[in-house]
Amino acid sequence: MRKTLRILLALSAFFVAAIVLAACGSSSSDSVPSDAVASVDGTPITKADYERWAEITAKGSAQGAAVAIPDPPTYSRCIATLRRTSRPARGQPAPTDVTLRAQCRQQNEQLVQQTMGTLIQNAWIEKEAKEQGVTVSDADVDRQLAATKRQSFPTEKAYQRFLKQSGMTQDDVLERVRIQALAAALTRKIQSSAAPVTDAQVQSYYDRNRTQFSVPERRDVQLILTRTEAQANAAKRAIQGGTSWAAAARQYSTDAASKATGGVLRGVSQGQQDRAFDEAAFRAKKGVIVGPVRGQFGYYLVRVTSTTPARQTPLAEARAQIRTLLAQQGTQQKMTTFVRDFQDRWKDKTNCREGFVVQLCKNAPTPRTTSTAATPPASGGSTTAR
Repeated sequence: MRKTLRILLALSAFFVAAIVLAACGSSSSDSVPSDAVASVDGTPITKADYERWAEITAKGSAQGAAVAIPDPPTYSRCIATLRRTSRPARGQPAPTDVTLRAQCRQQNEQLVQQTMGTLIQNAWIEKEAKEQGVTVSDADVDRQLAATKRQSFPTEKAYQRFLKQSGMTQDDVLERVRIQALAAALTRKIQSSAAPVTDAQVQSYYDRNRTQFSVPERRDVQLILTRTEAQANAAKRAIQGGTSWAAAARQYSTDAASKATGGVLRGVSQGQQDRAFDEAAFRAKKGVIVGPVRGQFGYYLVRVTSTTPARQTPLAEARAQIRTLLAQQGTQQKMTTFVRDFQDRWKDKTNCREGFVVQLCKNAPTPRTTSTAATPPASGGSTTAR
């Protein structure tokens, strides 16, 4: 069921978790209304919304067990729940209130991070979509939910059971799917705004990376590998006496892979094999038996049956491949630039009340260590809490 919920609230591929950002300094949370836990560009995230989604998050973390909702600052209800549901190991004393309070405090810190991350991220997506003129229809949301239900729930009854266990309503799920759809639509818009790849760029890439488009000489080679030189000579005499190479390979060769193909290795390029075999195969003239040659694994007999000369793939053949690669690089760079701006802009417009401050808030303390921020998060925030 947890997997199902993660699928249901899956983020857009380009909007993945990035909640450890460098803080923009410290500012007051006075701009946060009294009944709110945060304000995003003047729009409050109410305490009621926080409490509702904190409970849903906690239920997801509880994995079906009794939910101990942290209730700071005393944590009295949380302590009572933990004491009722936790059983010490035989012979061990019951945990003290101090121990349980510390556990509740830790749970609350995790819950704040996860729930505030979800609510703030959703607000960012909502506002960015509005600024960019990106919308999704109710019909699109309904279709997405229907598709998710088909993939994730075998029956309607299973879906209803999920709603009951998660504490979510149908409207809650639809809202999460809507935010996810907005994130995906934003991603598509940003990607589509990347400049088209020009012929000059394709030519430049080809000229700078000509070795990528060179095809080395390849040879089809008959091979017999033996443990001793005497065995190799015996195989050679047999072939010279009229025995087929395939028959000699079956009788004498210890190389299982080539024996299965009649002693033939096809499309061998230089540098792929044991050095001794490699030198023999690419020194040999077509149709002439070379060996026995001593190598790392024994004694080789080698005969080249065909040669495909090295060639340079012309630009005409490589053009489509290069254009696709450059287009992918262009959309990736466009997304990277957008993501950096997205995070900076919306974090600078997000203030959080004391006790609910996470690194997505402008008034978050500067982290002791820095980490590389990825992309802006979309609906659902941290999926582990779902």
